[in-house]
Amino acid sequence: MPLSGLRVIEAGQYISAPYAGKLLADLGAEVTKVEPPGGDPMRRWQGGGGRPYSPQFAAYNRGKRSVTLDLKDPDGLAALLELVSGADVLIENFRPGVADRLGFGWPVMKVREPRLVYCSITGFGPSGPYAKRPAYDTIISAIGGMYGHLVPLDDPRPAGPAFSDLLSGMSAVQGILAALHARSSSGAGRRVEVSMLGALTDFLTEPIATYLETGTVAGPSTRAARAQAYGCVSSEGLPFVIHLSVPEKFWLGLLNVLERPDLAEDPRFATRELRFRHYAELEETLRAETVKRPRDEWFERLTAADIPHGPLNTVADLVQDPQALHLGLIDDETTRPGTRFSTHERRLPRPATRPAPELQ
Repeated sequence: MPLSGLRVIEAGQYISAPYAGKLLADLGAEVTKVEPPGGDPMRRWQGGGGRPYSPQFAAYNRGKRSVTLDLKDPDGLAALLELVSGADVLIENFRPGVADRLGFGWPVMKVREPRLVYCSITGFGPSGPYAKRPAYDTIISAIGGMYGHLVPLDDPRPAGPAFSDLLSGMSAVQGILAALHARSSSGAGRRVEVSMLGALTDFLTEPIATYLETGTVAGPSTRAARAQAYGCVSSEGLPFVIHLSVPEKFWLGLLNVLERPDLAEDPRFATRELRFRHYAELEETLRAETVKRPRDEWFERLTAADIPHGPLNTVADLVQDPQALHLGLIDDETTRPGTRFSTHERRLPRPATRPAPELQ
């Protein structure tokens, strides 16, 4: 694997740093998770059958080893410093200043381990008016515009997965790999700073850029309307989606599939821009047609016409989806790495991953 031989120490809890550690482990790194007495609180979330930890913990901590250390105790700190000795990467997601107070902040570690890539993940960054606040995904997703993009403001509520946690973990890995690349020529480590708010803001680059240029504030249906993506329901009540994007051939092909060529002459839908402006009316029109036939019949027609489409799956549907099964994306415990590698000679097999560690 590309990161075989890389040693990573993860002093993280909950999601952001553990997810970063999991991604590095998926790429072959040797990741040691440092947990406080009692373990990462994620271990004790929703029960997970016969396993000694929750499915949430399993999801973010596969492929790692674990050690329990009380970092507030001098012996625990000494053990951590010994672990980090000779390691390539240290990841932590404490509030700003906590690692410094405990004795393993960047000013200490850059002297002790000059080749170390030291990654700090915080909610709001190392400074600023919000820096010391407790930061969980719901708070960052609300402040960072994600919920405003997805949820009607007259019915405010948290929604979806842990966007800012996961995105900050991915951003951390991006920064870590860049710092390791730089170290290969300079020989020196460096600090990588990631904020959940910054990762989420960068993820929302399109709606932010659109607002800055046009003043348009994106809402739950803005992206779908611009992309000409539609949610439909079949005669047996099964949901599916159609994405027409920009090519006119998809729009005209859909009209043939629906046996409604007359819609091409409707003044509301004559151009892509008009279809964007009249998105709600067009979606209602399309749904009135799709309820006339079973979903499998629509899929046969849409496939034959090369129209982008797919079922609107729940996770229960996804684990049985034929394409997901073909790619081997899910195992008995959680997902499997989505990235595959090959050499000049052959495609490498997808590696087996170690399950999440029990508390030591």
